[in-house]
Amino acid sequence: MAHAIKFHPGMALLEQFAEGSLTADVALAVAAHIDLCPHCQQLNQDITNDLACQLAQQNVKKHSNDWTSMIDAIVDQPQLSKAAAIEPATSAATQPVVVNQREFVVPRALQRLAANHSKWLQLGGIATAKLPAGKEHHVSLLYIGKNTEVPQHTHLGLEMTLVLSGKIVDENGEYCAGDLLINSPDDTHTPRTMADEDCLCLSVLSAPLQFKKGLTRLLNPLQQFFY
Repeated sequence: MAHAIKFHPGMALLEQFAEGSLTADVALAVAAHIDLCPHCQQLNQDITNDLACQLAQQNVKKHSNDWTSMIDAIVDQPQLSKAAAIEPATSAATQPVVVNQREFVVPRALQRLAANHSKWLQLGGIATAKLPAGKEHHVSLLYIGKNTEVPQHTHLGLEMTLVLSGKIVDENGEYCAGDLLINSPDDTHTPRTMADEDCLCLSVLSAPLQFKKGLTRLLNPLQQFFY
């Protein structure tokens, strides 16, 4: 039975995504969420249509005499054959992400990056693989095995976690595939998985995690694993 997606990017993030004003890494997380979320697909389409209408009205006022020449220039461009137009989509077959002998299909927005992820680094039931994304954030796939707890931590910056498969829970609720969690330095939590289900997430961090309890604090200098 499919679970309803409950945690979405806010309207401000969706508007910035449609405008193209987000950093590439944050835009990647929002795009992957939109791939999984029919509700945000519709919102994104509505926002994009509104922006297109605004732009068209501005262009009509400022450049009304240029429309004919612009359309002529577009029409004069060489046209691709149907076979050539279809080839890029059909030649890139979807490759699952394989970790811990499990295969996961990731959203379209992640497929090319996920196919080129770095080596999985594992500590207990947790594994992470860096994605070849932008330089402003650390972007990685995060695998959490069944009945596994990520040590309690806070954040030195922004943490965006998109659940791609499975379910995680923390002190604030439970999050299923498609849910997007956004945490700031004000947030402290202890994510964990269920006893019968592992989980794959997309993680976008602007700064390392900060572990809070006991011996796990010794991991703080070893942020090459989580960051």
